[in-house]
Amino acid sequence: MKKMLVFIFCLSVTFINGQTNKKWMFNSGLDIGAWWGGTGISSLKATDNPVLTGDLKTQIAYTGDLYIEWLHRKYKSSGPDFGLKTKLVWDYFTANNAQSGNSLESFTLNYISAPVLFEYCISFKNKVTSARYIAPSSTTQTYIYSHSYGDNIVSNTTVNPGGYSPGGVPFSDAIFLYAGPSINFLAKAFHNQNGNEYVLNNNQLNSSYVGFVGGVCLYLFMINIDISYQRGFTSIYNNSNVVLSGFLVRLGFNLSRRKFN
Repeated sequence: MKKMLVFIFCLSVTFINGQTNKKWMFNSGLDIGAWWGGTGISSLKATDNPVLTGDLKTQIAYTGDLYIEWLHRKYKSSGPDFGLKTKLVWDYFTANNAQSGNSLESFTLNYISAPVLFEYCISFKNKVTSARYIAPSSTTQTYIYSHSYGDNIVSNTTVNPGGYSPGGVPFSDAIFLYAGPSINFLAKAFHNQNGNEYVLNNNQLNSSYVGFVGGVCLYLFMINIDISYQRGFTSIYNNSNVVLSGFLVRLGFNLSRRKFN
């Protein structure tokens, strides 16, 4: 398998954090992520893909989702043991033949999906931030302006007064495994050949497919790291065996501390 280069920039924001009752905690948020190479159409050969006229080489995937989840409290513990999560996901898959101009051929798919995921917590720890002292400091910059009558010297000093942070802010570190089915609906598809791009209609592609999603999510203070794998169970074409599969990685900032009271 070709070596895959992963470049990702993701963001995760939690909008609501609270308890629905003594045993459950509710969260919601937004994720974005990407993967370069190896994610998207399972076969890039024209012999397997009825739309393509030539073999494609390069794949790029982007994703974004709005999720909601419910975490169940572990018996006699402040941490969760399992949970349920669902999402409204936008996935963008594109592949091309690594050419340009009139030689370019590309294939782009946009899907909206709704997975239902079962989560299991394998590690959870409540923590508090530590006290921290920042020493005062100052920085001086000197500028010399030359004139016919002499030099003009100007100095600017920036002062940082420092300070003390008492800490004591509660947060949680956790690792979750998750898996579940996903229903994926085709939003729009494009085929670009020789610089001419057109929209594919539903006669050329199935309007939906069923797939599987599984992965691991690490919550480290306010940072989220999510690595997932997805694979379609059904083909995106009629009378063909072409599926969507591959990895997606999300690196995010989470405003919720997921701390049970």
